[in-house]
Amino acid sequence: MAGHLVQRRRADITHFLKTETPFPEREEAEEHYELSPEYRRLFERILDFAREAVTDPGGGRHHQRVRWWSALALLRSLASTPAAAAATLRNRAATAGTESEDEADAVGRRAVLDVDSEDLTETMDTAPGADSGEETDEALRTRRRLLDFARDADRLKGDQDAKLVKATGFVKEFLRDGYRPILFCRFIPTAEYLAEQLRKRLPQDVEVVAVTGTLPPADREARIVDLAANEKRVLVATDCLSEGINLQEHFDAVMHYDLSWSPTRHEQREGRVDRFGQPAKKVRVLTYYGVDNQIDGIVLDVLIRKHKTIRSSLGVSVPVPIDTNAVVESIFEGLLLRQQGGRGPAGALLPGFEEHFRPKKDELFTKWEETASREKRSRTVFAQESIKVEEVSRVLAEARTAIGSAESVQSFVVNSLRAYKGVVTPKASRLRFDLREVPRALRDVLGNDETFEAKFEMPVDEGVRYLSRTHPFVEALATHVMDAALDPLGEGIARRSGAIRTSVVQRRTTLLLVRYRFDIVTKRGNGEESQLAEETRVLAFRGAPHEAEWLTEEEAETLLPAQPSGNIHDEQKATFIGQVVEEYERLRGHIEREAERRAAVLLESHRRVREEAKLRGVTHRVSAQLPPDVLGIYVLLPFAQA
Repeated sequence: MAGHLVQRRRADITHFLKTETPFPEREEAEEHYELSPEYRRLFERILDFAREAVTDPGGGRHHQRVRWWSALALLRSLASTPAAAAATLRNRAATAGTESEDEADAVGRRAVLDVDSEDLTETMDTAPGADSGEETDEALRTRRRLLDFARDADRLKGDQDAKLVKATGFVKEFLRDGYRPILFCRFIPTAEYLAEQLRKRLPQDVEVVAVTGTLPPADREARIVDLAANEKRVLVATDCLSEGINLQEHFDAVMHYDLSWSPTRHEQREGRVDRFGQPAKKVRVLTYYGVDNQIDGIVLDVLIRKHKTIRSSLGVSVPVPIDTNAVVESIFEGLLLRQQGGRGPAGALLPGFEEHFRPKKDELFTKWEETASREKRSRTVFAQESIKVEEVSRVLAEARTAIGSAESVQSFVVNSLRAYKGVVTPKASRLRFDLREVPRALRDVLGNDETFEAKFEMPVDEGVRYLSRTHPFVEALATHVMDAALDPLGEGIARRSGAIRTSVVQRRTTLLLVRYRFDIVTKRGNGEESQLAEETRVLAFRGAPHEAEWLTEEEAETLLPAQPSGNIHDEQKATFIGQVVEEYERLRGHIEREAERRAAVLLESHRRVREEAKLRGVTHRVSAQLPPDVLGIYVLLPFAQA
């Protein structure tokens, strides 16, 4: 595969081919919280209840697995928020409707663990259930206990929730430093509860919105756009937003309010703001965890920190070499199945837990290091150091010349709008456009925006347009300029012919804008496919048409920015342009030979790509479609100063 794939890390493209690719600097931190005394007592009571449930042999192996997943769901929700805990305590477990041990495990993993799917926009973020759904007398007594726990959890909302209280301070710090944060949560009740509490605790000029899987994808994006209209904003989201919607334009900080049990999820969350196109020079990432809930510290140490260490070393992420969820299940196995025998200090492992889990942790780290070593070797293989950078640079330059660089787009837009009486003013690293004096017909085409700010290269600040070559504004302006130039009765700013006196030439020089068409035939086996390609070129010659002295492409390109240096009568313009038209037959030979030469260049490009891709059984044939079209004739006359 190494002959067909190229792997590029961020470091490889930050400085490449004499081009700077701007990425933000990441500032990472970890902060912890401790449960309030009331919350800790509830946690301990529920932990004892969970132990009883998973060690109860009643009902057979299938019902044991149902109770197992119910206990895991309860503990994870309890570590999230009182709201998620209360919802889980009142909900019926998804595993309750299963009919076998394997089915219970499959349903339980989807509901409780972080099972990565191909489409994270459809991730399961609903609160799981803890009620096993059994109808025995013991099950009914259990249900009453769960409802009692739920009422206790309800009473812990707000000021009794130390995790919330301390997190509010961090959010205020984000806002004070000018950041717009995203707080990622695991469950819908957590996101809604957190957003509601933050609205009460943050200043009134801060807008707080929650986006969860309860909204369809289109509505999620619309809600984010509405939120972005507020200068001070906080987004609370579940992992339904960890992929699929661009957030870097509106947010520049991430807080992991709930730890994901999959390191990949953490990276996807952070990647929503730490990516190309982020206008801020620095982004913040805060990992938030509990030190005394017996869950977060282990997940953080075993999965999250190890993942970051390897990524920092290699510059690319290395997935966990074994099933992450198997590791997490092992964590809970040690947490639930080992008897307590006494309480340790806050943050300490339960007695017996370390001895149970350390061998599994050591096995995981060993395999992860081995995978990282293989990845480091494959980095060398897939780096494709044999690629000739000079060749890539040449092909890239040809492509940019053909389609137009950012500088070309900026020059066209600025000069065109100024010619139409628009005002373009530099402002810091961007341009401010005032189109109030532009003709009404053109403003209608461009969208009726009288004033706006824009840039022609990424990244762009919020509220600033990125005008690329294919942006509707640029395309509409180009279409208007071209249509006006072709309209003999129009008053456009462009013309298909013209003549000026300029100091950049010493002899009369004529520029021809020529459009070439090529028929590209691709043959595979007995079948052929034909495609039409077009390109425009600038040709130039000195002197009269009957004694034309042709310039190179490079020389012709340098004449395009020529500015008038003196006046010329309309009769003289008509005479010089008319001479080119009348003697075109004397120029046709060179123009058509240039078409054949360009066809040969195009064919060589196809052959080179085919050879680099090691394609077999594919051939190309390129032929110029004659005659070419002369779109423009522009005569430059020397300017003699008095």
